[in-house]
Amino acid sequence: MNITFFSVHPNFSIQGRSFNEKELGIYATSLLLSEKPYQEQLGTFLLEWLGEGDEICVYTSGSTGTPKPLSFKKSAMQAHAQLTGQFFNLIPGNRILLCLPMLFIAGKMMVVRALSLGLDLWVSPPSNHPLDFFKTTFNFVAMVPSQLEGSMSLLNCCRKILIGGAPLNESLKRKAVSVIQEPSTELFLSYGMTETLSHIAIAKLTLEDQAIFSVLPHITIGENDRGCLSVIASYIGPDTIHTTDVVRILDASHFEWMGRLDFVINSGGVKIHPESLEKAHEKYFSFPFFYFGIPHDLLGEQLVLVVAQKHLKKSQEILAKINFDPKFYKPKGILTVPEFLYTHSLKLRRKETLALGYKVHNL
Repeated sequence: MNITFFSVHPNFSIQGRSFNEKELGIYATSLLLSEKPYQEQLGTFLLEWLGEGDEICVYTSGSTGTPKPLSFKKSAMQAHAQLTGQFFNLIPGNRILLCLPMLFIAGKMMVVRALSLGLDLWVSPPSNHPLDFFKTTFNFVAMVPSQLEGSMSLLNCCRKILIGGAPLNESLKRKAVSVIQEPSTELFLSYGMTETLSHIAIAKLTLEDQAIFSVLPHITIGENDRGCLSVIASYIGPDTIHTTDVVRILDASHFEWMGRLDFVINSGGVKIHPESLEKAHEKYFSFPFFYFGIPHDLLGEQLVLVVAQKHLKKSQEILAKINFDPKFYKPKGILTVPEFLYTHSLKLRRKETLALGYKVHNL
């Protein structure tokens, strides 16, 4: 997918104020003097985008390890923005909200979409209630689940809402779907990563148990020899990007996400996907939890539940009420930890949480 790169679309604006390239450079420089980090970060990115270099450096989220730097051509970022615009029918002048950190790809790509598609960019301070700052409607908003939860009363002020960055639990999904009153308001889940310049697939959010992701144009998906999703994004290049996500491919354009290979538990030859199990059981828990596999002499690994120490007794009561079918889905014990650790984008850091130290309580 090849497109001609240009820095600023003639219809680009920030909260209704139009900018040409020179004016945007002056504005971006002024943001560097701001005492508010989110404005300074926006100014830094705009100057980098307007600069002579043809690449932008971004950092991975760190959900599976230490954040690492990656470089992408500006033309590839612009090409991805075009795909998003096509999928969501974004047209010049549409109003979009940036409420994600500019440190990572999701925030940067919101700005690139505005610059490339001629959109009107509105910028929110970091908050779990980003829609509270404005009395207006937005054609497109991308947010993480905690922001979705904090915006329930104002979701109908948005036309397209893209949710990503962290898993969306069942109760929050049902709550969000139930508050939508406007026929023109739609909720979507995203699947993607920094390596693909954010999302490569989108799922319409419904009350169905399993989301079915639709792949964007110019994306080729497959399954590698480890049973994980492989991706070729033509706007980046011809190389295959191998993920650690276990999926069920339905056809060339659709798949279901099952969980991460990193966390698959092999217990007595049975492979258990903890994220799928957590999704099935989250309705029983009113506090954070996750499943994990620890070494076992006979089974290789045994399934355990991980909770904070203060929730031990309640967790024992909950497990006694759940009907585990099949039986190998029943945990053999409970691990208690001092606290749960999360990335900046609120993804659970499982291994780091356990590294804090834990106690084993057999069932």
